[in-house]
Amino acid sequence: DGIDVVRDSRPILAEVDLTIHTGEHWTLIGPNGAGKSTILSLCGAVQHPTRGTVHVLGRQLGRVEIRRLRESIGHVNPRHPLRSPLTVREVVLTGATGTTDLMMRWDGDAETAARADQLIEMLGLGDLRGATWPTMSQGERGRALIARALLPDPPLLLLDEPSTGLDV
Repeated sequence: DGIDVVRDSRPILAEVDLTIHTGEHWTLIGPNGAGKSTILSLCGAVQHPTRGTVHVLGRQLGRVEIRRLRESIGHVNPRHPLRSPLTVREVVLTGATGTTDLMMRWDGDAETAARADQLIEMLGLGDLRGATWPTMSQGERGRALIARALLPDPPLLLLDEPSTGLDV
């Protein structure tokens, strides 16, 4: 409600009101720089607004443990900020915790590992299961991020340019 986002003194979004109800499917269309990815980053609890209030899955940003909220959000972001050389399987497993890297002392259960393997196969990455992020093509990374987003079977799925770099 009443969202403004300002970066480096430059307004990105101004006075945005948006309500999406359970079961709805939306598509944001607009030119580069219109703020589509910024809206998705707010909905994905990746970014906070400069002004205004954001509620995601009934929880208000700034008054909720962000990492826990992200466990309920599947987010494909073509600018995924991975900094370590995780394998495809490890990237997919980060979807269980909504984190960029594997959490220290986190050990997923057998069911989560099996679902990760199933998604890796389904998205045609079986032969690349052990490939590391820096060695993967943009399309391979995109498919890994789709598997990551689907892993927790989230109630909220955000797809920001999910087909970037994918072959026809």
